[in-house]
Amino acid sequence: MIIAGLTGGSLKDRSIVEGVVDPITNLKGLIIESLTPEDLRQASELMREYDLDYEDSLHLATALRTRVKEIVSNDKDFDRTPLKRIFL
Repeated sequence: MIIAGLTGGSLKDRSIVEGVVDPITNLKGLIIESLTPEDLRQASELMREYDLDYEDSLHLATALRTRVKEIVSNDKDFDRTPLKRIFL
């Protein structure tokens, strides 16, 4: 998690993990999508197509499969994709 790195904390610190995970999972209307085998395969193709790392490609593959049009991220790599990047 980026939050642990930014705060100097550790992913072994349960309070840091809960402090990040709980607010996210309690967002009203949030749907958490599972990865599919096709997402895993598609991600490797998207790596080449959009010059992304595998983790970003997994997010993109899932977004494209679910017809998402926007992504909330501070990662400028998504600017090279069909998604509109929103940074709050």
